[in-house]
Amino acid sequence: MPAKQLKIDSLDLDLQNPRITPATDQRDAMQKIITEQKAKLINLAESIAVRGFSPMDRCLVMRSDRSGKFIVLEGNRRILSAKLLKNPSLIHTFAMPEAFRKRLLKASHKFDAKNIEPVDCFEVTDRAEGNEWIRRRHTGEDGGRGIVNWSSVAGSRFAGRDPALQAFEFVLEHGNLSEDQVERINTAKFLTTLDRLLSNPAVRAEIGVEIDKGKLLTQLPPDEAIKPLKKIVLDLAEKEINVNDVKTKDQQNGYIAKLKLADRADLSKKTGTLVAVDTITDKDFSAKHAPISKRPHVRRPSPRTTLIPRAYKLNIPVPKIAGIFEELKSLQLTRHPQAISVLFRVFLEISVDEYLVSVAKLPLTFTHRGHTSEKKLATKVNETVEHLVNNGAGVQKDFIGVTKGIVDPHHPFSIDTLHAYIHNRHYSPTENQLSTAWDNAQFFFEKIWP
Repeated sequence: MPAKQLKIDSLDLDLQNPRITPATDQRDAMQKIITEQKAKLINLAESIAVRGFSPMDRCLVMRSDRSGKFIVLEGNRRILSAKLLKNPSLIHTFAMPEAFRKRLLKASHKFDAKNIEPVDCFEVTDRAEGNEWIRRRHTGEDGGRGIVNWSSVAGSRFAGRDPALQAFEFVLEHGNLSEDQVERINTAKFLTTLDRLLSNPAVRAEIGVEIDKGKLLTQLPPDEAIKPLKKIVLDLAEKEINVNDVKTKDQQNGYIAKLKLADRADLSKKTGTLVAVDTITDKDFSAKHAPISKRPHVRRPSPRTTLIPRAYKLNIPVPKIAGIFEELKSLQLTRHPQAISVLFRVFLEISVDEYLVSVAKLPLTFTHRGHTSEKKLATKVNETVEHLVNNGAGVQKDFIGVTKGIVDPHHPFSIDTLHAYIHNRHYSPTENQLSTAWDNAQFFFEKIWP
């Protein structure tokens, strides 16, 4: 499988590109990618015009039947962007919004083909050989063999160790947490909300911390500093509070004011010396903590490996649905993403069906012009949400992860996406897509199965 350096004009788009329906020729493939990718292709082209191709990625190609040509198996978006930028006259020949056309033409003025040519490529002997590498890149982590997505915490670490991340890691490292608590903290997504709380000077004053040049500091002994931070982190991880509860400063101040005495820091114990919390070690805690060697060992689990956290519980009285729920808590995302995606789609529909029939007393079918048909899944989900809201199980915005997800074709909870897991032989789920879909729907399922 030799390395190749090729000219843009020698590279043909793949007519069997999984992103699109099979294309008849190069022009058809170009138009279909433009239509399918929309603004994402324009954004990529603008980036290439200024920065060139990513030095971390090569195109995967195989020889074409056309003399001197290679088919791009991996990298079709990049190559199409380069072709449009190199030959701006092409831009006028494709159907796209006028705003996109103007952006592409403007980007073409900044583009110099010499910055990306020759294009670094890798040649495979046939499509079957290429598919193995493409599968690893696009169908999930595959136990580490594919691309391993960053967690929200890893992304925050890369962006910079902001005060919220410092508080998060301080609690994770020194909070004497149970295994379940550690798992919930590691799998929840609340750093933005934690940052909002810590950005409030009144909140910081109440819990005894300060921020200076991006560092979270305290004058308190570690035993005292950990108390309110641990309580806040656990409340967020365990959904005792969410972003809507602490949006305004008044809400934030009210939440802190209600902390119990055991969760408050004794501000009278300030030492007068500021210490960064990310420099505090176990040895800095007082003798009332058990010696390090005698502390019970708390195993730090890796990020969630199943669709539904193993410790998570729902009260499901229907045996079949309960059985599917338990399987979704046991199947490994890295090993069984296809089975999980199908089971998750089934779990959603039969949960909604059971609620509509047994609780809402609504039919699963409708009659039009004398013909009875099954309601679409999106319709049943919306009817379930409407009934839950009307009966006090929450407000509309509480279910936004479901109601917006089902109509957004790019959302992991999209009904189209869930259907594609079953019916599209070219479409496979990623671990991140599946986990995000569950996270957005969890509140919904909690209300169906209280």
